[in-house]
Amino acid sequence: MPLYEVHHSHALTESQRVELAGAITRLHATTFTTPSIFVHVRFIHEDPSDGSYFIAGTPRHTSLNSIIAHVRTSPARTKADFDQLAQRIEEAWYHALGVGPASSDELVPSGAGEKKLIAVAFFPMLTARELGLTIPEAGKEVEWFKEQLPLIKKTADSQGGDFAHMLNEFKEREDLRKLLA
Repeated sequence: MPLYEVHHSHALTESQRVELAGAITRLHATTFTTPSIFVHVRFIHEDPSDGSYFIAGTPRHTSLNSIIAHVRTSPARTKADFDQLAQRIEEAWYHALGVGPASSDELVPSGAGEKKLIAVAFFPMLTARELGLTIPEAGKEVEWFKEQLPLIKKTADSQGGDFAHMLNEFKEREDLRKLLA
């Protein structure tokens, strides 16, 4: 469902990518009661020296770290929800990179340097298909999951993999179990 693209000029280690992808997945999944199997995170390393990034019409040759997400929107998912999620993702970025939080009189943590995160932005997704399923409108997951559950169970039984993982997550997470109650 959501696709998070982490564009970064600061080189990230595998452990930093794993930590950040895990944090983004947990934050999105728990904020919007989404199975984690539907949360995608892609890392895109960019070279700031090539002159392809501009701010205020001027080439920026350093620090072009940003996280862009394509998400489902609805009246049930308010701007405040996305604002809070963006802040928590920003905090996860700095934690994964070992940068302490900003003080109360700072917008960006001092010492962030090349690790500075320029933006976390969300863009609405009109529609998508994922794992052979047309995704539901945001806010209509309950009906959708109940309708799709027989096919999801059948596919999990015959193929395992992602669908089996999703069914296990439904057993483990109380918020997801409530969707099917």
